[in-house]
Amino acid sequence: MPGKGVIRFNMFTGIVETTSRVMRTLNGSGLKAITIELPKSFNDLKKGSSIACDGICLTVTQLNTDSFNVEIMQETVQKTTAGNWNKGTILNLERALKLEDHLDGHLVLGHIDRTTTLLEKKTISATTYLRFSLDSRDRELVVKQGSVALNGVSLTVAELNSSSFTVALISYTLDTTNLRYLSPGANVNLEYDIIGKYIQNLYHSSGFRNKL
Repeated sequence: MPGKGVIRFNMFTGIVETTSRVMRTLNGSGLKAITIELPKSFNDLKKGSSIACDGICLTVTQLNTDSFNVEIMQETVQKTTAGNWNKGTILNLERALKLEDHLDGHLVLGHIDRTTTLLEKKTISATTYLRFSLDSRDRELVVKQGSVALNGVSLTVAELNSSSFTVALISYTLDTTNLRYLSPGANVNLEYDIIGKYIQNLYHSSGFRNKL
């Protein structure tokens, strides 16, 4: 039986496994229900499984032969791009991390910090560069050569300034994720590195800042 005995955690690596399309959406009282086409390779998915959809950690509420359902709370709808998901929207999908998996990206929790806007897209040689806006409140959370997750994709910060950061995408990442569809002005889900967030919290709450 596929998936029997496999232990999964509610965290991810930012290595997107595949993309899939939204089949239906339904807005209810405080919830948005989404039906997503089930990838053939996701044969170990079950009701209650955690899955990252464009970087948002969601729970499978219903599983059919060709689709699965997730429900999104109103807070998440307002805070992420999920509010704009409609029939035909292409989502990045990643199943939760298994105990024996390689951590090829970085630790991603699926808890979106905010959305960010694509400011510029350019290609130099075989590399595509995407420049995104950076909220001034988050400047401490981003370092050059550090990691961020955009729509659930683990990426490295190639350039950084006070109001924006740039990531570089190889052709494989473009071919296997929905980042290839982005144009300037598009919004994406952004999750900062959890290690950086813990360090920032310690720095501000322990008095280290005042001792420097």
